[in-house]
Amino acid sequence: MSDTSVLNRRELLRRAVLLVGGVGFGSASFELLARPEATARFFSSAHYELLREVADIMIPRGDTPGAVDAGVPAAFDSLMRNWASHERQEQFRALLEQIAQAARAYGGEFLALERARRMVVLIAFDKAQASDKDYKKFKELVLTLFYLSEVGATQELQYEHTPGRWVASVKITPDTRGSAI
Repeated sequence: MSDTSVLNRRELLRRAVLLVGGVGFGSASFELLARPEATARFFSSAHYELLREVADIMIPRGDTPGAVDAGVPAAFDSLMRNWASHERQEQFRALLEQIAQAARAYGGEFLALERARRMVVLIAFDKAQASDKDYKKFKELVLTLFYLSEVGATQELQYEHTPGRWVASVKITPDTRGSAI
């Protein structure tokens, strides 16, 4: 979703780190969140599959794994089940239902639409909800969970176990990736 009115990944990541408390939430915590527990889901099957597809559209697989590969839907579900307030849980349930309703306005159930049509629905929804604070928090959380995963931190971002010297000006090329440290 590359529209100038839509937050870019870097800005969403910055906000998302603030959303979940930044430093105290590392990859070990993410691994606990991403464990699939078939019997203990927060979202209904329909909402979970919708969340899975929305996350996949937001961060698709490209030259690096995407949100689904990184376990974002399972981690998101776990956060809702184990950590989120009742108010936040209801906000995100309602948000997923709004996305489902937006798809119906485009002629069908979100998951029954072709991938290209799903993207059209989500882009239109994104533009319509650009100022909605709950939707912004939803997107920030999807991105935070992605970048806190091992995949996000080591394959999408450039991981430096022991960083080198600080360089004030670095030439940015199309191959330059953000740093995970």
